[in-house]
Amino acid sequence: MPAVLFANPTAQSGQAADWIRTARALLDSAGIPHTFQATAPAGGTVGLVRDAVEAGARLVIYMGGDGTFAEVAKGVLGSSHAAEVAMGMLPTGTANDQGKSFGLAAGPGALEANIRHIAAGATLSIDVGALTVTGVGEAPATDLFFDSFSIGLGAATLATRNRDRELVGKIPGLGMLYRDQLVYAGALVQRFLESYVTDVKFDVSADIDGRAYRFTDVLDIIVKNTRIFGGEWVLDPRAEADDGQFELIPITGRRDFTSKMLSTLRQSPIAADDLRALGLDLAPAVVGKKFTLDVKVDGPRPAAQIDGEEIPAGDRYEIEVAPRCLRLVVPHDEAGA
Repeated sequence: MPAVLFANPTAQSGQAADWIRTARALLDSAGIPHTFQATAPAGGTVGLVRDAVEAGARLVIYMGGDGTFAEVAKGVLGSSHAAEVAMGMLPTGTANDQGKSFGLAAGPGALEANIRHIAAGATLSIDVGALTVTGVGEAPATDLFFDSFSIGLGAATLATRNRDRELVGKIPGLGMLYRDQLVYAGALVQRFLESYVTDVKFDVSADIDGRAYRFTDVLDIIVKNTRIFGGEWVLDPRAEADDGQFELIPITGRRDFTSKMLSTLRQSPIAADDLRALGLDLAPAVVGKKFTLDVKVDGPRPAAQIDGEEIPAGDRYEIEVAPRCLRLVVPHDEAGA
């Protein structure tokens, strides 16, 4: 069966349609028979991918951001042939955490190189997070995530980014200037400054692999699978997507937030040891396979997100790592890592 390329031709103000045509021509040149399927709104892509796999597709390729990655991956895992399917990556979104975490460049200029990796066919099976949220309704809500889950400042920034992006899109010309990472950076600054005026901190009681933890007055709790966060940060260099465990990174206040943003930026000249020499010790990550997080807050629940998409906030979040159950096509040196 031919591969199936999934992408949204209306994304990036319609530029994605040209990128899709380029990708298809490059797939043909690489000798990869394929068909094209436009993504569907409101989570409908998951069913389209599942149907394609049930019909015989054994190579599915996503083109887009981390949200498109997640929907295609959920469709693969929701099929009865998940173990037989490989998933190719053509990251062209905003952060592109998934692709960058496996050594891929992002954007339309990287299509040719990334399609060469797909043609080479080296694969790596990665871990997946199974999330259960209690307190959002009568029954717990469940979902899967592949890159990150977080509660607090980052998720609130995402909500602000989405609101601002919608407003900016209504102003002719401004959407071409104020977009993508710039919108996110503006939202992050706004939320961070608000934390000086409004108390946005909260407490979390956690059980991680049977061990009890308490995180008090935190701005953010991040649970990571892959290496890159927010497109440019490596919060824990030990993170590996196929080691059967996730890393929980607490952001314990504005000083810890600033220190982590400076020292974990991929191109930053400031290292964590430099900050420790100045007396700025970073709250360490906690590694585990099973997490139960109970949120305590005076006021509204802190916002929550998975893989760059807002989710309803709850009182309890349970995460269990499903080891090495999604097979990705990656660069050869990543597959052998």
